Amino acid sequence: MDLVNSKDLAGSCRDHFPSLARQRNGRPAVYLDNACTTLVPQPVIAAINEYYTDYPSCGGRRSHHWFAQEVTDRIEGNTEKGIKGSRRLIAEFINADSEREILFTVNTTHAINTVALGFKFKPGDVVLLTDREHNSNLLPWLRLQKQGRIRVDTVPAKGMDAFDLTAFEGKLKQGRVRLASLAYSSNVTGATLPAREIITLAHRYGARVLLDGAQTVPHQAVDVRTLDVDFLAFSLHKMCGPRGVGVLYGKKELLGRGSAEWEGGEDVIEPAILGGGTVSDTTYGSYSLLEAPERFEAGIPNYAGQIASGVAVQYLRQIGMDRIAAHEERLNAFLSRALLNRYGDAGWFRILGPPEAVRRGGILTFEVRRPNAVGIAKELNARGNIMIRDGVFCVHSYFNGQFGPDWTHPRSHRDHRMIYRVSFYLYNTIEECERLLETLDEIFRERSYL
Repeated sequence: MDLVNSKDLAGSCRDHFPSLARQRNGRPAVYLDNACTTLVPQPVIAAINEYYTDYPSCGGRRSHHWFAQEVTDRIEGNTEKGIKGSRRLIAEFINADSEREILFTVNTTHAINTVALGFKFKPGDVVLLTDREHNSNLLPWLRLQKQGRIRVDTVPAKGMDAFDLTAFEGKLKQGRVRLASLAYSSNVTGATLPAREIITLAHRYGARVLLDGAQTVPHQAVDVRTLDVDFLAFSLHKMCGPRGVGVLYGKKELLGRGSAEWEGGEDVIEPAILGGGTVSDTTYGSYSLLEAPERFEAGIPNYAGQIASGVAVQYLRQIGMDRIAAHEERLNAFLSRALLNRYGDAGWFRILGPPEAVRRGGILTFEVRRPNAVGIAKELNARGNIMIRDGVFCVHSYFNGQFGPDWTHPRSHRDHRMIYRVSFYLYNTIEECERLLETLDEIFRERSYL
């Protein structure tokens, strides 16, 4: 697959995704729900199938035979055979210092909970969030607050959806912020934080930073060493990879050392789950833990998924993250301009987030405020196989803050509204955007919006 030299990114890679060849009612699929999960290319599918077909066994941490070695080689690598394992490939993808800083999890949610449940909080500690966090980066902290272990605080965005660095520093100056846990890119607006500036400020005041990179790592180059971030969480299912595999990057000095989970500095995280695969020895009165990453990876993992994760990041690196970002921005700019030209002055349509498409990356979320605003996503699917997202995208708190807690049950027809999200990836095209526009026009005209 020679992808690097192709000018037309989507045209060069669409054939790699078998699901895009499907048709229904004589029409192809238009998949624009990539912020939820992306499609899977053939090399990744092949890697999953290879595991289950050729060596479907435990890895070498447990078993020491032919099949087990094949599993281990593909995950942990084998220099003698010239095999670079998935853990190393992912470390290189985000420029981690070592593959031992890469912890495999189930997903981003699991990764964030690993930090939340393992961080050694003290009474009075504050965890800082943005005002548009996914539930996965909100509920773990609210639970700790409910238990009296921490206090949750937020940094509201300022005009045009920009992060307020001044307000953030003001919170840090109060001296109780132990951790800032922030969505690197919003899954509602696509706006990306000035992460380097945020991390520099946080470290100046002694706070650690966890970035929820679920909507960032798949779409642009992320360098954890340049950022100097303490923890980074992301999911492979949002980046052409398998479902059920996530990653938590943590600086090696924050992942523990020695045989006990509590050994190390005050910011070292403890394993939230212990069991098989995490220990070097046990008695009925004591146990000794392995080093990271093993101490955090209890039980039999998703071997096929971990192997395929390495293939997924290789696939994205071959394409180039800068090319992916530029492609998404081009599609977003085209569709944003077309939507605003058609409906921008109607009074019932608006695009959420920054006005410049380039600041929204691959996400375009819009509001329809009409008495019968519901059901548009279903109609797009039924009419043209066009798949977008509607609802609140697991960010209930943001919309409740914007519209009030009862916004989904308006008092009058005039106050009905619905939120829709179009999200792009490397295989989407301008032609698909045009099909979306044509079908939206049909729906809006039939509903007498126009």
